[in-house]
Amino acid sequence: MTNGKLDGVEVAVGNDKLMDMLGIEYEDCFHAGTMLHVSVGGIYCGHIVIADEIKDTAKEAIAALKRAGVEKTVMLTGDAESVAASVAAEVGLTDYEAELLPADKVMDQAVRYIRIYLLSVPMVVFYNMTAGGMRAYGDSRSPFLVLVCCGLLNVVLDALFILWIPMGVAGVAIATAITQTLSAVLVAVLASRKGAPLRLNAKKLGVDRAVLADVLRVGLPTGVQTIIVTFSNVMVQYYINEYGDTAVAAFATYYKVENFIYLPIVAFGQAATTFAGQNTGAGNWLRLRKGIVLTAVIGAAVVGCLVVLFVSFPRTIVGWFMKDPDVVSTALRIALVSFPFYWIYPILEVTGAAVRGMGRALASMAVIVLFQCVLRVALLAVFSSTVHTIEALASVYPITWAATAVVFAALFAVMITARIRRGGAGDQESEGGSP
Repeated sequence: MTNGKLDGVEVAVGNDKLMDMLGIEYEDCFHAGTMLHVSVGGIYCGHIVIADEIKDTAKEAIAALKRAGVEKTVMLTGDAESVAASVAAEVGLTDYEAELLPADKVMDQAVRYIRIYLLSVPMVVFYNMTAGGMRAYGDSRSPFLVLVCCGLLNVVLDALFILWIPMGVAGVAIATAITQTLSAVLVAVLASRKGAPLRLNAKKLGVDRAVLADVLRVGLPTGVQTIIVTFSNVMVQYYINEYGDTAVAAFATYYKVENFIYLPIVAFGQAATTFAGQNTGAGNWLRLRKGIVLTAVIGAAVVGCLVVLFVSFPRTIVGWFMKDPDVVSTALRIALVSFPFYWIYPILEVTGAAVRGMGRALASMAVIVLFQCVLRVALLAVFSSTVHTIEALASVYPITWAATAVVFAALFAVMITARIRRGGAGDQESEGGSP
């Protein structure tokens, strides 16, 4: 189900809901099969009836799931009610949802997941605050090991709640909540042990207004930035949904592959934030400049190597996450547009982290909101209404990365140059020292 422009004329192909959504009157069809209505320029032209063949292995696959203990099997489809009912009865499904748009197929499960996940948010906040304190005094190993252990446990619990205790999406959410709570407990234990610089003590916990003011000054803009970026991601998903089921699945697959490149970049950004904060406190501006430039260059080189690896075996790597040939082909079209420019991302991540580490969280927030949110959504709107291709949609990412990287690099250069000039010869003397 999709709609877009062909030679400047609006064309829509989809089911009854799409026609209703676009306000186009259509004719009912009583043939068995999936009916696709066609309209051109807002005028109804007719319909096409498509009847799928059920795969020979479908019925046996459902029976195998039931033998494994999966009691409820549900089919989500955009097909007509009559077609869905017939297929569900033939293969032995317990339930079905018919005549769904792409977003409808995941909405109920997404709401169920987020309701359970939100219960663990306080634990996520506690973990991040405690782990941040541990990294600040040089112990990044302990939080890392906690994440590794809890990540592995999450995989085991996912299997438990899906295969042995069939709870579906709710089970996955419960597994995530359990492991996030455990990670918070473990870092609390590590931070409370004797000899730990933090020395957490529940009896001595309190609020220091001066420290709280500093935390809010840096943390509040970053929090607002995250909220706005999340909202912009919702808008991005809205535009992706317009391209149909294959595009939605392709972008989901692309994001999974992208994580292998993105997560190392996040690590470089976190290191840059800590490094910038420490050297700002020490007034060691030359060391700060040198360290941030080297981190950005090393990050770009690492990402470049990962991209070369992907470009060398693109279909194999995407095939690890998706077997549908149409989805794989679409995911490759997305990746081959954005990945060659991914080396830009470490530059914006590291320089942006340095700006925040130097105490300019509000400036960082303004740059991210303007270029990663406002500009990105504006480009999506323009490209979706004019070009309306997967490649155009994917090109929005490198365009906004480049714009953000240029602004962050310029902002960091101005800030560090001003600090060095004010610092005078003292910086030369401390360049090789520790912050």
